[in-house]
Amino acid sequence: MRGDSVKNMSAYADQNHAPSLTDVRLECGCKGKKNMRKLQSKGAAAMDMTEGTAWKMILTFSFPLVFGNLFQQLYSIVDAVVVGKFVGVDALAAVGCISWVCWLINAFLRDCSNAFSISGSVRVGNHDEEGFRGIVANGIFISIGLGIAVTAVLLWQTEHIMRLLSVQPDVIHMTRRYLVIFILTIPCGLVYNITASLLRAYGNSSITFWSMTISTIVNVVLDLMFVLVFHWGVTGAAAATWIAQFVSMGIALWAAVKTPVFRLRASDLKVDWKLIKELSGLWAPMFFNSLVISMGGFFVSKHTNQIGSYFTAGIAACGKIFGLLEAIIIAIQTGVSVYVGQNLGAGRFNRIKKGLVQITGIGIGLTALMIVIVFAVQGYVIPLFLSANDPKAYKMAFTVASSNTHVLVACMLLMTPMYLHRVTIQTLGYPRYAVIAGILQFFMRTLTVAFGPALIGVYAYYIQDGMAWLASLPVVSVPCYRYLKKKLNADKHSPTSSARSTKRRVRNIRRKNIRFWKNHS
Repeated sequence: MRGDSVKNMSAYADQNHAPSLTDVRLECGCKGKKNMRKLQSKGAAAMDMTEGTAWKMILTFSFPLVFGNLFQQLYSIVDAVVVGKFVGVDALAAVGCISWVCWLINAFLRDCSNAFSISGSVRVGNHDEEGFRGIVANGIFISIGLGIAVTAVLLWQTEHIMRLLSVQPDVIHMTRRYLVIFILTIPCGLVYNITASLLRAYGNSSITFWSMTISTIVNVVLDLMFVLVFHWGVTGAAAATWIAQFVSMGIALWAAVKTPVFRLRASDLKVDWKLIKELSGLWAPMFFNSLVISMGGFFVSKHTNQIGSYFTAGIAACGKIFGLLEAIIIAIQTGVSVYVGQNLGAGRFNRIKKGLVQITGIGIGLTALMIVIVFAVQGYVIPLFLSANDPKAYKMAFTVASSNTHVLVACMLLMTPMYLHRVTIQTLGYPRYAVIAGILQFFMRTLTVAFGPALIGVYAYYIQDGMAWLASLPVVSVPCYRYLKKKLNADKHSPTSSARSTKRRVRNIRRKNIRFWKNHS
């Protein structure tokens, strides 16, 4: 059965005469560029993905997101390059020691924003401006309350976290300073992510690109200033990230103020516990999956940190390269979620299956191309993260980074279809399969790191991600295609599911939404 939150949204959609539970952006469907721009200017979504060539629609939607994700990755990359190159290998190890903690924090922010994006998109699709204002208002309460609470708990547990990860004594002071300042970015990051997600739900997809572009430039400038001029080391790198996060939050809030629907009335400023329950129901499965995955990462970090700072630094350098490649796949993953949601709302299951097959093949091909590029340039990229002040440490860290990069990047051929199929099954309303996949990833990582070194040495640390993806891939892929096959077989025997009927239903929805936006112009 589907999750409670999905059921609640389905009921909400029925009450408001919506076409389906995940028809989040169907109002975008219009003919001609002129009408499309008109809809976009009024807050409607920018693209109708129920018509046209499937893979082209997904890639077109995903293309702007690629740059936003890449710029977001540049935050941590700039920190790693500046710290590793100009401070030293130990400093890079200090940042790398807590890479999984940073990943979990970012996952927490991302999952919160996804919950708001789904719920907000449903209201936009149903033309429920009052409901959307309620989400905005409660987003303010949640971002303030949750941001302060999570920050306080993590600051309280900082020492315990470092003991849990077995941070080496020679880098523990630098690690502590970096972690504390990074934790302080959570309130700003939460406000930004929730605000940006609601703006995207209302049709402003450019906010991510511009906020990330400007804040990344600020981060680069301040990193160089704080580390090279003021000699603040890892503290300066963390402080630069905090200020950049504040800038991105300010840009998102400015864009929200410029959008009429975000200008709240006094009557809107009230806590809606039913809505908070709905948002929690959407967020909880996603974050639980992220939490389980990070637990496996913590176990890996605990073992790698015990080997030595050079090994941790090499793993960290590899992780930054991998993060850039992963950002591209995550952008396509976002495009797939919107594509599946729109076509689910239109009842076009055959189109979902067709698009999923196409984009999976393209994604694997794109991944293969990225593997070739990384293999060709990694010898020039890895030295950017490492200081040559200590030749011995540099050589050992370079060897670790190079070997890990070869293995990890090659394993992305498993990661890409797993990511795409996981988001598909989640969007279809079956998050339990993603949770099971996350649990399997945890066990495969821990078992590989626990027993692998005795069999294959340090290569066990390099293949643990690939083993996790290999175990979880069938768990999300098989239910995807089984569900779509089942729906397609049912549609063959349904008198209301003919091609003509489907087109008529989509056309009527489209006309209804165009009329709405014209009347509210």
